[in-house]
Amino acid sequence: MTPDARILIVDDDQALLQALPETLRLRMPDKVVDTADSAAAALDLIRSVDYDAIVSDIKMPGDDGLTLLGRIREIRPDTPTLVITGHGEHDLAIQSLRGGAFDYIQKPIDREYFIASLDRALQVRRLRRQVVQQQQALERHALALEQRVEARTQELRQTAGRLRILAESSAAIHSARDVGQILQSVAGAARRLSDATLAVAGCSQQRQGSGAAASTAWQTAATPPDVARLLDDERIAHLLTASTSRAGASHEPESAQALGPGLSWTLTVPMWSRDGDFRGAIIVGRRHPPRWAKDLEIQVGALARQAAVALENTLLYHREREIAETLQRSLLPGELPEIPGLVLDARYLPGGREGIGGDWYDAFPLPSGHVGLAMGDVAGRGVWAAAIMGQLRNALRAFALEGDPPAVVASRLNRFTPPGTMATLLYMVFDPETMEARYVNLGHLPPLIVSPHGASSFLEGGGLPLGVRRWSSYQEQTAVLVPGSTLVLYTDGLVETRGSSIDEGLNRLAQTAAGKFSGSIAGLMDHVLAQVLRGANAEDDVAILAMRALPMDVGRLAIRLPAIPSSLSQLRQTLRLWLAAAGIRDDIVYEIVTASNEAGANAIEHAYGPEDATVSFEAGLVDDRVVVTVRDTGRWREPHPLRRSFGITVMRALMDVVNLKSGPEGTTVEMERRVPTRGNS
Repeated sequence: MTPDARILIVDDDQALLQALPETLRLRMPDKVVDTADSAAAALDLIRSVDYDAIVSDIKMPGDDGLTLLGRIREIRPDTPTLVITGHGEHDLAIQSLRGGAFDYIQKPIDREYFIASLDRALQVRRLRRQVVQQQQALERHALALEQRVEARTQELRQTAGRLRILAESSAAIHSARDVGQILQSVAGAARRLSDATLAVAGCSQQRQGSGAAASTAWQTAATPPDVARLLDDERIAHLLTASTSRAGASHEPESAQALGPGLSWTLTVPMWSRDGDFRGAIIVGRRHPPRWAKDLEIQVGALARQAAVALENTLLYHREREIAETLQRSLLPGELPEIPGLVLDARYLPGGREGIGGDWYDAFPLPSGHVGLAMGDVAGRGVWAAAIMGQLRNALRAFALEGDPPAVVASRLNRFTPPGTMATLLYMVFDPETMEARYVNLGHLPPLIVSPHGASSFLEGGGLPLGVRRWSSYQEQTAVLVPGSTLVLYTDGLVETRGSSIDEGLNRLAQTAAGKFSGSIAGLMDHVLAQVLRGANAEDDVAILAMRALPMDVGRLAIRLPAIPSSLSQLRQTLRLWLAAAGIRDDIVYEIVTASNEAGANAIEHAYGPEDATVSFEAGLVDDRVVVTVRDTGRWREPHPLRRSFGITVMRALMDVVNLKSGPEGTTVEMERRVPTRGNS
């Protein structure tokens, strides 16, 4: 218990006013107890005496206990106050605690609880006083320190200036995006730190070679700028190369002489990476040694460590960016398919932000004769995002080629998406015969349609992105294009720019595309990129895919397909549509398609040549005949006797004329068939 504490008891009940002090004298004999029978008398005592604790009844004539509590908080805010409440006066008890009371004692008074609560209040008061004393001691100590710091301010002002230079240079170094900018910042900071005549920063770069033939080249920056003209490359390279054998800073008279006349002191500090690789060196030259040479070595050493880390990060960043960009471009379509009645074009522009993103597009024919179009964006940057993009693109193709509608393909692709990955997707299936487009939009930006007359509109509708919910189902949307319309798919890098909203970007895209609705689709793409990006590099990656649906030319059909078996499906569907558009009878259509399929199958199976070989197919109407030509660029292989093909036999049975020409440049199959129209026999 705290000795010599002073307690005030306030109560208009004389019995309690006698009993409570008596209890305290028995249980706390070392405490001084004063009493007051009214709030007014208590306030007079409180103004003159700083009590360690106050006990007050909550109900008294005149000013009650709550009013007294408020006055105590004004006069002695640090004095703990206990209030006495009657049985059932819970509301008053709560009000007293809210008013700042330390505790409340309920009548009839539990003496043990009363003594314990009062003892806690006294301890709190004692601890508060100790805190105040400690604060006062700390304030006195802080004042003494302030006086000492003030006394040394003049002495440390120069050092503080150099530290400020070091901090500024650190920000400049780590915000630089290439080696040249880093070295310029380092050389400038080194000269300012040392008040030197000149400073040179160099970065080592391994030249490619075999074995011992590999040599070290140097990329350097110097300040003042004319130093590079005064010093030849061989002298700088010699000084920098000599620093590779040093673990720390060094001073050598010959270095001063090599740097230039009038210099008597140099400081050379190598730059070592976190893995112990030599990254370069900083060389400082002065006419006279500085008084703060030791401090300068420490500061330039700190600068060298920061520069080494920045150089290492820059090299790693460019290496990762190169790998990611190579990976991403390798996963994007090398060439868009040639599909009669459709014109396709695409662009991909890497953004200016760090790391390559997951933007991708694709266009491919489907076995049904329809065309699949896709545009997506994987959330994230770098090699990881590019790899996920490749997985999603390949999986989408695999699912789509099975013939499922867009909503089913999207659901399967969503379940395939790796956990922790989120990606937007716009997948569309277009029917060139009916001009109908069925699509799903999974959190992606809306496709843009530009009519042949220049009106532009967006296709609405959408669902959750891939990866948000494992078992999502998606709603399919439908749109019918007018022949000659242009469909534009794109990623957010095209329309999202700093300082403007996404709606502004979408409006700018719609207006720009509508203003260039005529002319080639390649010209439209170039115009959109130039006008929407406003000549600036995109902050984010930009992928854009455009498709123009044109009426099929019934006079001539030309298509070039990869020499793979899956191309036969597109050949059959395209030829069937062309013959139907030309008004050919259904039975004749079947026979011509079957013969053409055999010619294409033979070209793919028996002709072989360079990688990525193609088979070209042409068909035309000449008077009342259909002329079909199939060409390959490989060498004809004779089939195995046990696997001899009957393709030529089928072609001759179905067509009126079949000619086969084979040579070192490839094989050509020419076929003709008289084609009465539906109205003629």
